[in-house]
Amino acid sequence: MAAAASSRRREFVCGRACAHAALQALGRDRGPIGTGDRREPTWPDGVVGAISHAGSLVGAVVARAADARGLGLDIELLEPPLDQKLQRLLLTPGEIFHVQSLLATEPAAAKIVFSAKESVYKCLFPRTGWRLGFADVTVDVDLEASRCTARVVGAFHLDGVDLSALEVGLVAAHGYLFTGLWIAAGDEGRPAVTG
Repeated sequence: MAAAASSRRREFVCGRACAHAALQALGRDRGPIGTGDRREPTWPDGVVGAISHAGSLVGAVVARAADARGLGLDIELLEPPLDQKLQRLLLTPGEIFHVQSLLATEPAAAKIVFSAKESVYKCLFPRTGWRLGFADVTVDVDLEASRCTARVVGAFHLDGVDLSALEVGLVAAHGYLFTGLWIAAGDEGRPAVTG
């Protein structure tokens, strides 16, 4: 982090501070949180978690691995919306069509899809090492239920978890979008919703 810009160093330090606070609440704050090859946090043994930041907001979530197989959290600024060029890079053609159908009621629909993909990646990567691209996860948004259904393309199960129907919770508040996913341990493949 020494060569990173001061804003990136500040985000890193604040993210780690949030993570330590979450670990302390869990009774598991026993030393530094390392960084993996893909800049992901490396959690203490027996813990799963995720860190996210956007604008001036940073957040972290943790759980005992005995309670959760994985956690995903993403925070995004609601404004500005994703422009068309970014949508073509980050969303599949089907998702772009879906987003266009939602724009009348939800101007941040494209950002919701992107954020849900980020939550899925953060949830699955520590367990699988899968370097999922944006086309590897497809997302359908259900605004009325405040959630998305995400599907990992070409992967149907992971340790009994159905990857064709991962439920991602979403909340928009104070200019930010929050998406989250947790997969409970021993839930016989039924992912649980956060929101």
